[in-house]
Amino acid sequence: MTQKILVTYASRAGSTAEVAEAARNILTDKDAEVDLLPVQSVHTLDPYSAVVVGSAIQNRQWLPEALDFIHNHQSSLIQKPFAMFTLCMTLAMRDGEKYRNQI
Repeated sequence: MTQKILVTYASRAGSTAEVAEAARNILTDKDAEVDLLPVQSVHTLDPYSAVVVGSAIQNRQWLPEALDFIHNHQSSLIQKPFAMFTLCMTLAMRDGEKYRNQI
């Protein structure tokens, strides 16, 4: 039986969705079965053996829907392999390093 992985994300401008899609492509290249969904479309984690969640950073924190996803699915996430990724344009700016400890 193939184990299914969820890659889910919260995005405003589309960059986080693009990174999530790249993660899905890497996993599918390794013969994993992967669902790619925005966090708002995920209602249960039961079908998944592992979860990857990503969010953009706005106002020094993850997007509200991503934080809600983590909160709402916390009990399931602690029982599965789980990874997170973050996109933050501020850190990519010149002198972005000075902001790293503020996020």
